[in-house]
Amino acid sequence: MILCIEDEVQLRRDIVDELVEAGYDVLEASNGRQALDKLARVCPDLVLCDISMPGLNGYGVLKALQEKGPDYTEIPFVFLSALADPRHIVDGKRLGADDYLVKPIDYDLLLATIETRLRQIGRIRSARLLRPATPNFTKLAEAYGLTPAEIRIIQALSKGGKLTQIAADLGVSRSTVAFHMRNIFEKTGTGRQTELVALVLQR
Repeated sequence: MILCIEDEVQLRRDIVDELVEAGYDVLEASNGRQALDKLARVCPDLVLCDISMPGLNGYGVLKALQEKGPDYTEIPFVFLSALADPRHIVDGKRLGADDYLVKPIDYDLLLATIETRLRQIGRIRSARLLRPATPNFTKLAEAYGLTPAEIRIIQALSKGGKLTQIAADLGVSRSTVAFHMRNIFEKTGTGRQTELVALVLQR
């Protein structure tokens, strides 16, 4: 099930029609508060969320979702926005968003993004079922030349931790964690957190 949060009525209907036609079950919300009410009752497979909404905006929805616990922190979260400013994209990524689509929505890109995100989270969950034991982080460090700090961050990520909370737990700044993440991505040949976690769970 996909939760679509969009305050523009016609756009929300268009998105829902496209998703239903593609075979997805869709739950609608017209604003952030309504979305949180629905999230209290259901755990969707993916969230599409507008950023600029009256009351609780998209950033607030994402933060609230991350605070709901492990069943919710891994849900792929895709922002929808008319704002093409790279700073907004960076802000969303830092908060933990998985993707960012700019309005007017390209529906082929929307569907491709959803398919990719659902496939990635499916691989992570399958890897956990197949390999319930704790990943061998020592071998991971040796294989990719990872530092102790980088391994601690990867361990936290593999347990569903978000970067802001990881920074607080490790007693370092958010920018320090981001610096380590760039090094980790470069060393492991991954480009996103979901790819990195999938790699770790396959070890």
